[in-house]
Amino acid sequence: MEDKGQKPEADENSFESLEKEFQEVLNELVGDKSLDKFRVEYEKLTNALKKSHESEKRLMTKCRELNAEIVSNSVKVATALKLSQEDQTTITSLKKEIEKAWKMVDAAHDKELRAKETIQTLKHDISNLTKLVEQGAGLSVGQEHG
Repeated sequence: MEDKGQKPEADENSFESLEKEFQEVLNELVGDKSLDKFRVEYEKLTNALKKSHESEKRLMTKCRELNAEIVSNSVKVATALKLSQEDQTTITSLKKEIEKAWKMVDAAHDKELRAKETIQTLKHDISNLTKLVEQGAGLSVGQEHG
């Protein structure tokens, strides 16, 4: 983010030497009354440059802070996306398990119906066999009396 690839310390050192030069020029102008107007404008320019430099430093600091925040937020977003994908995978897996469980419930229900039908058939068979046994016993008793 640094301008022209320079380090902040190098920028600061060059600014300080520039500031010293400005101060030297101002000191030379102080004694000369004919250059008072020029000196006043030169001081204004120097002060404007200082303010501009301070603003630039604040902006660069703010940019670094914002950049760090962006990096931090991008990590958070990546983590959230990963968790979301994992959640989707879990949801899909659970849906498959639910489908399997419902199929098992349906199969159990079908078995229960078949078992009830078998029970009914067996009860009917028992009833028929009981009648046959009773009829057979009735014939036996009749034959014994005869």
